[in-house]
Amino acid sequence: MEQLFKPSRSEVDRNHPSTKEEYVRAPRNRGLRARTRRMFLARRLQAIVAAVTLSSTLVPQAAYSRTSATGDDRIPLELAAMDKRGGVIARAREQTLAMLQSENACTAWFREADSDPAEVFRSLHYEIEEDGPAYVFHTKADGVGDVFKHPWAARSTESEGRNATVELNTNGAFFRSASPIREQEWRGIAPRLGGYHTLLVGPFSGNTAKAQITTLLHELGHIIGRIPEDDDSWDGRSSRNTAQVLRHCKHEIRTAAETSSRSSD
Repeated sequence: MEQLFKPSRSEVDRNHPSTKEEYVRAPRNRGLRARTRRMFLARRLQAIVAAVTLSSTLVPQAAYSRTSATGDDRIPLELAAMDKRGGVIARAREQTLAMLQSENACTAWFREADSDPAEVFRSLHYEIEEDGPAYVFHTKADGVGDVFKHPWAARSTESEGRNATVELNTNGAFFRSASPIREQEWRGIAPRLGGYHTLLVGPFSGNTAKAQITTLLHELGHIIGRIPEDDDSWDGRSSRNTAQVLRHCKHEIRTAAETSSRSSD
């Protein structure tokens, strides 16, 4: 996603973005590495389910019925098999799902593309991309000034529907609040590293509930065909898609994030 404006120098020094590019999405990679990760996660999930089954011989049947794997708890089990980032995803997933299960303007907008967006969202799987882009690329454009391109935060396949996979970049704004800057060549100035830059998803700082919920809604929009395809480029399509999501869902995103924050205090 990208949003463009020209800042004062003091804004840059405080790590606030100047002309900026925030990216949620890039084309999905269906290569061998992704398949291998899914196979590894499946084996870990099988081990967890096996442990639950084994424990049923030691506890009453009523307790077993609450812990055995069902369709509804399959995704939480997959996330539990990950490291602590699985817990971050699970928390944002719960907040987003609760929002989609309520009657509000955001849910109504998604229903224009799918009659039950909450159930589609409930079915989604998650993978973590360990080797995703980690730098904020900075260059200058004539007539515009500073331009920053953020690492993508998440990606999925357009119109894939139920049981699709959302891939999350461990170096993107879903998990991080800032990234190192890599200066791009401009008018003969050689590329170099230069400080850190704040990561954003729309107006929301990276690694916050608001940014995470917005990211997941953006990907749901692709998966049900509510917003058009975009990619990890400088063309601004991802930013425009995020702006479209926020146009219909910003109020609900803020409410969901703030409600969750109060309940955890």
